[in-house]
Amino acid sequence: MRPLLVVAGPTGSGKSDLALRLAQTIGGEIVNYDSVQIYRGFDIGSAKPSREQRALVPHHLFDIAGADDAFNAADYGHVAREVCADIDRRGKRVILAGGTFFYLRALLSGLPEMPGRDEGVRARIRNIARKPRGAQRLHAWLSKIDPRSGRKIVPADRHRVERALEVWITTGRPISSWERSEAEEIPSVKIALAIDRSRLGPALDARVEQMYRDGLIEETRVLLERYPAAARPFGTIGYKEAAAVIRGEMSERDAIAETQRRTRAYAKRQMTWLRSERNVHWIPAENRDEAFAAALRLVEVKSEE
Repeated sequence: MRPLLVVAGPTGSGKSDLALRLAQTIGGEIVNYDSVQIYRGFDIGSAKPSREQRALVPHHLFDIAGADDAFNAADYGHVAREVCADIDRRGKRVILAGGTFFYLRALLSGLPEMPGRDEGVRARIRNIARKPRGAQRLHAWLSKIDPRSGRKIVPADRHRVERALEVWITTGRPISSWERSEAEEIPSVKIALAIDRSRLGPALDARVEQMYRDGLIEETRVLLERYPAAARPFGTIGYKEAAAVIRGEMSERDAIAETQRRTRAYAKRQMTWLRSERNVHWIPAENRDEAFAAALRLVEVKSEE
């Protein structure tokens, strides 16, 4: 299989637009790796590409599950590998676009068989994290018990630090001993859109406000009539707050503010994850035409190697 083209970056940086333009130019097909866009009906809050956009080039792994279906990262990895292989066999380029990097890892590297979550252990770890210099203490602890993971995971990546410590506490084995080797990873060209935080924050706030104007609360109301309120997508950014408005637990104004806060935090986590990844090619995202031209040049250079 030819190297997969991965379009990455924080939410709101223009990944979908760049992926679409690349696909139209080089004969590509887009494969989604966003964990909310896989669900039918969850359109506005996930910033899912419109039907008109999806009609321009083939799009895969959108709207493939109901909110109450059991579908996880491992399932995604299996399905996505088959889809990518089929696209490649037909002579088209695979262009991966999305924002759930755990799903991307499941596709490129596969997921090892690791123990499940232990909520008691996780709670103890988070109690430490809340204390002064807690994050630094946890990362120092990780570096001592598992130097390889300590070098690979940055201190600010709270979720990965907590998970690594949880696995070590519950199994006595460092998480790095469970992970697949880098040699097993499917080759890819990772293009990441970089945007200054001072510009991204206001853009994300405006994007959230537009989602509510576009009908996020009404979309959530319709979905709650179709699926149980405990279904996984209703806990995601935007839908959780919209559901709270519908239940009378939050005003729309407060829901918008909380969605904005969570969106900014999510974008920060995405940037943290990308900075810890290998072989990422960063492209400035401020000007979309220039970003497209730079991405196209990179693809052409990598295709000749």
